[in-house]
Amino acid sequence: MKNWKPISIEDTPITETTFKTQGWEYHKEGDDDDIYSYWTLPLPKDNPDGDTICLISSADDDSEDIGLERGQYIVSLYDYNGLGECTTEEEIEILYKALTGQDIYEDKN
Repeated sequence: MKNWKPISIEDTPITETTFKTQGWEYHKEGDDDDIYSYWTLPLPKDNPDGDTICLISSADDDSEDIGLERGQYIVSLYDYNGLGECTTEEEIEILYKALTGQDIYEDKN
């Protein structure tokens, strides 16, 4: 294995731009005193089933509590206790491909 080279993956933080570029759904919840927002992406993203497994972001007001810069997010599989946790755009791309066999940027519409 003389020609073996390590794989290098960039570390692009997950931001609102990530979600908009990848086609995530925006959600806003709470009451007048405590409003927060988060993002979800069904798997695969063109799945019409509202009960499908999905990726979910941390809430917009959680960044400092989880050690991120303001405006950055983490992503994981919804209701799976942190399974599939991603902290970079590149990790989301890999996880999405592994779970669906599709490119997250591929538009099927």
